[in-house]
Amino acid sequence: MAIINTLREKMGKLLVVVVGFSILAFVLTDFLSQNSSLFGNSRNVGVIDGEEVSQEVFATYVQNATAGYGATTPQFTQLIRDNIWNSMVANTAYSNKLNELGLEIGNNERVDMVQGKNISQSMNDFFLRNLGANDVPSIKTFLSQLNLYDPRVQAAFANAEQQAMFERTIEKFENMLAKTEYATLADAKKAYQEQLAFADVDYLYVPYATVTDTQIGQVTDAEIREYLSANKDDFKVEETRDIDYVSFPVIPSSSDSADYMADMESYKRQLESSQNDSTYATSITEQGVGFATYDPTALPLQIADNLSSLKVGDVVGPELSNGIYTLHKLSGVVPTDSEFARASQIVFNTGGLSASDKAGVRKTANDVLRRARNGESFGDLAREFSQGAYNNVGGDMGWIKKGDTKSADIESAVFSARRKGIVRRLVETDNNIYIVNVTETKIQNRYKVAQIIVELTPSQATIDKVYRESGLFASNAKSISAFDDYVSEKGYTRFSGVEINRDAISIGRMNNARQIVSWLYGEASVGDVKNFDLDNEYVVAVYRNKTEEGTKSLDAARSEITDILRKEKKAEYIMAKLNGLSGSISEMAKSYGNEAIVLNNPTLKLADNSLPNAGIAPEAIGAAFALKNPGEKTAPHKVDNQGVVIIELKSMSEASEIGDYTSYENQIIQDAYNAIKTLLRESVIDKVEVVDERYKYY
Repeated sequence: MAIINTLREKMGKLLVVVVGFSILAFVLTDFLSQNSSLFGNSRNVGVIDGEEVSQEVFATYVQNATAGYGATTPQFTQLIRDNIWNSMVANTAYSNKLNELGLEIGNNERVDMVQGKNISQSMNDFFLRNLGANDVPSIKTFLSQLNLYDPRVQAAFANAEQQAMFERTIEKFENMLAKTEYATLADAKKAYQEQLAFADVDYLYVPYATVTDTQIGQVTDAEIREYLSANKDDFKVEETRDIDYVSFPVIPSSSDSADYMADMESYKRQLESSQNDSTYATSITEQGVGFATYDPTALPLQIADNLSSLKVGDVVGPELSNGIYTLHKLSGVVPTDSEFARASQIVFNTGGLSASDKAGVRKTANDVLRRARNGESFGDLAREFSQGAYNNVGGDMGWIKKGDTKSADIESAVFSARRKGIVRRLVETDNNIYIVNVTETKIQNRYKVAQIIVELTPSQATIDKVYRESGLFASNAKSISAFDDYVSEKGYTRFSGVEINRDAISIGRMNNARQIVSWLYGEASVGDVKNFDLDNEYVVAVYRNKTEEGTKSLDAARSEITDILRKEKKAEYIMAKLNGLSGSISEMAKSYGNEAIVLNNPTLKLADNSLPNAGIAPEAIGAAFALKNPGEKTAPHKVDNQGVVIIELKSMSEASEIGDYTSYENQIIQDAYNAIKTLLRESVIDKVEVVDERYKYY
């Protein structure tokens, strides 16, 4: 394992490559070219290995990568940016290393990875995307006709082939080191024992919570300062910013709502008198198709729930729900051979029950049926007793179509009913007992429905009013103290965003806050105030504090270190008390007091890292497996952040010898392969100097 250790020692910061290299074939088209237009522009998003990265070209790569996804969220777009940037860094790192090593792909290997038995993933993805197939005959036909394809397809093929060669070279590089790993028979036997051997142990556990602060004394500033000085690497912080902000939501006013309602009432009058419902509804609606013919099972709820009382020409609405106004007109009825009905159900599961248990369920079902027939709310009974899919909606299945599998068990009872109401008898199958309520009897109709959907949005007057209010705040709050005073004076609700890093997408409840982040890491200075136009709100933010990259200050680390030192003092207190005791752990626990508890684990394995009802204790477990004889005990060991434990061996069960340890040898080698590849990539990438200034633009 020497190579892994060497790589680990040489590693610096960890840069995780989020995307596979294959994305570069279609996004970073000219990145590997020495004359790439990526470099040399005065507007740059960063520097990779001494070369400036143009903001314009980077934006083009992002646009190309997101083009196939349609509308994207800010979070998804930021993920794409990160993926592309990380891939650019990785490609640069590997290009440098591969050029240094002089690794190449031979002609025969190149043919094989494009159209042979070992087609690379990049080429496979390309063929599936452009041909819809990846079999060799289809590929060879494509290649023979490549000059007839659109130039963009030809370019994409060339890029995919180039990327495939690049990936294969990387694979060779990684395998050069990975193949040096091996496992001895002794290694395999050890792994086998670690996985299968187990010990039966008792352990004495004393939680930190049983020790009071009075028993250990105060944690002093000098102790905190000394701990911080000795453990600086554990308290590293990245550069961050803190803000306070006030939100001014842009929501429709009561006047806006009244205007919309007046419009909807006008639409309703027009729809009621319309001779061409389809044309009118389609011309007005902002969402949906405007006009369609529906089975009862697919009707808009406003029509479906009132179908028995509606006649052709009736209009339902306007209704407002979740900021959406709707109007629905029943424009026509179309006969059909299909049958539909509406029902509710209460289900009792009986699958796997014995005859006597099933009889008990049947008795309960009959009692509930009697209560329903005596007038109790069927919906309330369904919510209380039903074990089916519709219990949370009072058993209502909505409209169902004859032949639908969801209603197969009760279909006969529903579609044979001549009148609405509760079916008098239970319906039983092998696995369920049903109480059925037919809420609409059988029909054979489809329905033409005109639908107008309009979203309630704020008027320009409302938007302007909110903008003026936020602008007035921003103009009167030119500093942190002025911001605080104005918030108090006007009674605004203040929100805070803390430890905002340069890659942050959201701040608190604001999901699209990149404008603010770019401002904080760009032109802003501590104390600055600015008004931002975000999604459906204006936000006035004050830049309150800046944390420099480095080690946490004493005040910032005080609470965390105090907790650590307090636990260390408690551990010392418990260990000192335990070290003064003797005998078995049961005897020690009795002498210690009620705070000490004795637990057992009959199947503790060396591969385990925690003790049940105690916590993470790998050192204690390792020490337990060094015990030779029953009755021997470990020294006291800390349980991570929880307490102190002593383990006593009761018995050790070794795994019996087997004839072939090959699978364990292979697993050791495979784990080593994976570790080397991961560490190698991290080490190679860490060699590239990177300055990331994307925050200035995104």
